[in-house]
Amino acid sequence: MKLERYQIYGIIGAILLFISLLWPKIYNKHDYIRMINAGRIENIYKLKGFVKKWTEIGKKIPPFVIKVGNKVFVPQGAPLWRIIITSPLYPKSTYPNGLDVDIMINGPHNACKVTDCLHEINTLNHYIGMSPLSSAAPVFSRVGSYLALLMFFMVLVFIFVKKKVLGWFVLLPIITPLLFLLIFTYWTHWLGFNLDPWASYKVHSFTPVLYGIGKITVYTTHNRPGYGFTLMVLASIFLFLAYLSKKKYVESTEKVNEVSVSGADSTHVTATSG
Repeated sequence: MKLERYQIYGIIGAILLFISLLWPKIYNKHDYIRMINAGRIENIYKLKGFVKKWTEIGKKIPPFVIKVGNKVFVPQGAPLWRIIITSPLYPKSTYPNGLDVDIMINGPHNACKVTDCLHEINTLNHYIGMSPLSSAAPVFSRVGSYLALLMFFMVLVFIFVKKKVLGWFVLLPIITPLLFLLIFTYWTHWLGFNLDPWASYKVHSFTPVLYGIGKITVYTTHNRPGYGFTLMVLASIFLFLAYLSKKKYVESTEKVNEVSVSGADSTHVTATSG
C-alpha cells in the first residue's frame, strides 16, 4: 500500500506521541497494590475497589498464567520534565545525582534507583509548608493518560481517512507541548505561593524555577525538560506538517475529480451532438 506524504508525517508523529505520553511501564501486581494503598500518585488508575476485587479474582487464577496475570501495564510515557535537588546534606555516595524526580503525563515519579527521592522531596516540602508534588494538577494527572490515548486514536483516524482533512483531530496533539508548559507553570507557581503558615521552617512565598537553576536555603534545584518533552515537540511538528500536507492532498484530489467530471460531461455532450 502506497502511503501519501501526509500519512508518513502522521505516522512518525503518532509514534513519537505514543512514546512520549503512552509508553507503558510494567509493575508487579503486589507492588502496584502496595503503592495504591500508600496513596501514591505514580499509578494511573486509582481504583482501590477494583484492585481489591482483582486480588480476589487473582487467587483463582491457574498457576500457569500467574506470570502474566501478576503484571500490570501502566501507560505513563517518558519523562516530560526532570526536577533534581542537590544539597550538602545529601552526599554523592548515597545520592549521586541528587534527589531526582521525573514529571510524566500521570504525575511525578521517583527517578532514583536506590532510594525513594519523591518521598524525600515531599518530606522537604512539608517542612517549609509546601504541598506534596503529587497534589499538583490532581485532575490532569488522573485523566492525562486517557486523554493521550484518545489523542492517539484521533491521530490514527486523521492518518487513514483520506477523503476529509479532519484538522481538529490533530489540533490538540499539536498544541499539547504548550498546554503542558502552561499547566506545569501554573502548578509550580501554586505550590510556591500556597505555603502552610504553620510550617516548621518559615520561608517567603516563591515561584519554583521552571527551567534552569534555583536556590532556597541550602538546597539547589536543577529543572530541565526530559526527553519525553522533546519527543512531544517533535510529534507536534510532524503532525502539523501532516495537517498541511493532507490539506494540500485533499485540495489537489478534489481538483482532479472536478476536471475528470467536467471532461466526462464534455465528452458526453460531444457524443450526443454528433
